[in-house]
Parts: sequence; C-alpha cells; structure tokens
Amino acid sequence: MHFSDQQPKRLSQSERLARMRLARSANVGPVTFRKMLERFGSGRNAIDALPELIAHTKTTRQIKLATRDETVAEIETAKTCGAKPIIFGDPEYPALLARIDDAPAYFYAIGRIELLTKTAIGIVGARNASATGCGFARKISHELVNAGYVVVSGMARGIDGAAHSAALQTNGNAVGGTIAVLGGGVDVVYPREHQDLYEKLCDQGCVISEMPPGLKPQARHFPRRNRIISGLSFGTVVIEAGRNSGSLITARFAAEQGRDVFAVPGSPTDPRAAGPNSLIRDGAILCDSADVILDAVRVAEQNSHLFERIHTFNTDARTTDHETTAASYGDILASLEQDAIMLDGKKADQTIDLKEFPLEEDDCDGVLKESEKLFDLLSPTPLLIDELIRTSDLPAEQVSTILIELELAGRVERHPGNRVSRIAK
Repeated sequence: MHFSDQQPKRLSQSERLARMRLARSANVGPVTFRKMLERFGSGRNAIDALPELIAHTKTTRQIKLATRDETVAEIETAKTCGAKPIIFGDPEYPALLARIDDAPAYFYAIGRIELLTKTAIGIVGARNASATGCGFARKISHELVNAGYVVVSGMARGIDGAAHSAALQTNGNAVGGTIAVLGGGVDVVYPREHQDLYEKLCDQGCVISEMPPGLKPQARHFPRRNRIISGLSFGTVVIEAGRNSGSLITARFAAEQGRDVFAVPGSPTDPRAAGPNSLIRDGAILCDSADVILDAVRVAEQNSHLFERIHTFNTDARTTDHETTAASYGDILASLEQDAIMLDGKKADQTIDLKEFPLEEDDCDGVLKESEKLFDLLSPTPLLIDELIRTSDLPAEQVSTILIELELAGRVERHPGNRVSRIAK
C-alpha cells in the first residue's frame, strides 16, 4: 500500500525546533499543540503569539515555553542512541496517526523508519498470556507480515512479545515488518527480559516513543502509549485480556478513532477471555484467522480518503493577523483542559486498573516463580506438553516436575494425546 505521491513540504530546521519546543512546554499536550498550529499556522508563529495568549487568558494551567537549550539537549541525547525525531508535519509522519485528535506532536524512532508509512495492524493482549494465545498471536503476526503489512504492538510480555518475535522471523521476501511503541524513552528497555527482542527490533524493525530519551516508564504512561498503537493501525486485534486489561484501553481508542476492532474469542471459563468476549458482544469483529483481518484491511485500503495528507499548516510565514481577545482563545483553553486529563492519566471513563502496568521494582524484576509462570501459560483449552515446554523455555524435566505439583494441587488436568489444561474454577 502506497500513500499519495503528494508529500508535505519538509519543515525547515527552525520550524522543527519551534514545534519541539512548543510540544515540550509546560501544560501543552498533543491537543493544545494541534490547536495552536491550526490557529497560528506554524510553530514559530505560535511561539511568537504566546505572550499575547498568556496575557489574555486566566487559567491555572499557564503555558511555560521550553527553552531552546533544553530542546537541543534532548535532541543531542537522542542522537547518542541513534533515535531520530519524527515531527508532526514531516513526510515520514504516519498519515493515519496524524488523523487522530491527540496525535503526538513528535516522537523518536530507531530502526526502519520506512515502516511508519506502511499499512499497519495492531496486536495487543494479556501479559500473562496462555501458550495458546501466544501461539495464535505468532501465527497471525507471521501471516500479516508475509502479506506485506506491519504489525504494531507495545513490546510487553505475553502477546506483544509473541507478535513482535514472529514478525521478525518472517521469510526474507516479506515486505512487512513490526513497530514497537514504548511507554518510556525510546532507549529504555522494558521489561528488561526483552533486551534481546529490543535489539532485534532496533535492527530489523522500528521502535518509537513520544517520551524523552532516558525516561523510565511509569504506569500512567502506558494508556497514553496505547492511543499511538491504535492510531498507527487500520485495526487492532485483542488476544486474551481481562475485564480491566490495558488492552481494552487500546480497543477503546481504536473504536473512538474510527478503526476496526478485532477480538479473538476464548473459553468463558478463562478470565483472560472476558475482555475479547465482551468486545465481540459490543460489536467487535470476531477474529479466528488472519484472513478475517486481511479481508477487512483490503476493503479499508480502498477508502483513499484515509490517506489524505493533512499537514497543511503554514511552515514559513512569520506574520499573521489574529483576533486577540480572551474569547478568541476559548478553543485553546479548552484544549489545555483536555490535555490535562490525558497528561494526568485521569480520563473520566477509564476503568482500567493501572496495576496492569507494573514497574519492574514492583514485580521482583519480572522474575516469577517458575510454577506460576508455567501455570499462566495454560488455559482451559488442552495444550500439547511439547508446546508448553517450547513456549516456557524451561527444561523438559522441570516442566514435568511442575506439572505433577500442579496436578496434585488440583490446578491442572491431563488429557489424551499428551495434553494438559488448567482446571476452570
């Protein structure tokens, strides 16, 4: 899939710096940034208008412009890790992402930046995913990439990691790829156990983040990250997610952004199936194969208006006349309040438990008891023990011992054909 040949005019270096300063200014979030570009035509004009704006508005959320030195220092830090800023208005900025109201003003990217302009599908799901769920994620990710599409996910444990890994293992003729959207800085690996995956993504795929380089992720960053996953994608696939899973944030964002939501059904006795099953009841597309996704995306690709470039703001003009009364800045004041809700992580209708996004110091550096890790991989659907061994990456003897312990505890049961499942409560 190729976008229109009509590309936006490349931003001048001074305009790029102005937009980055504006975006990093205190109380300016993505909605306010967008409103100010629409109002003043360019980042430089917006900065010139700030004193007038501040003088005519009475709000506790005053804008404090980021200094030039602060912004240049951030850019230099990004260079040390090989990250490039992709700014709203750049030709490389993804057209679908630019269409959402709260598109990031800019983000950093490492790796194959050309993947940002290809047709993408989001795949998200449980961190404590079952082996069956991870296997399905690998299967559809592999098929989507071989069909020429890009798989977008968040590099988390479970479904995310499975989707990225499979996308990186496609044959050499595949023209697709994978993009990881991080909750912290683009150079910060989280979880640490994904260090090898991160390095492969930087080399063979693309890693992006709207956070400054070096910033360690916090729980409130992940819901913000999820809007980018859905914003980059034609549709988002949810594989295993509890009722209060963070993956449901991504599904909600996708629906609000007018994108397709696909949900993989699961056993009603498995808590991880509650999220996808509820999405299907609410109208999500039931997904039982990659063909379901491919059919929907190919239809959506025919809607050429989705690819219209909207970076039409003035990039050169330094002087424009604007009404400068307090009332005339009402839309910008309203956007400041919208951004405050997002930046504080307090969206009114958000019922997601932020404990879904633990910090590593809260989960003992991600190391769980091996028996619990193995149990998490099981679902009510019988699984081949050989597949369990492969997915768990544990020695066969240790898996056999743990299964005996779980069986004696009444937590798992064996099935014909050397299969095992968790016992539904």
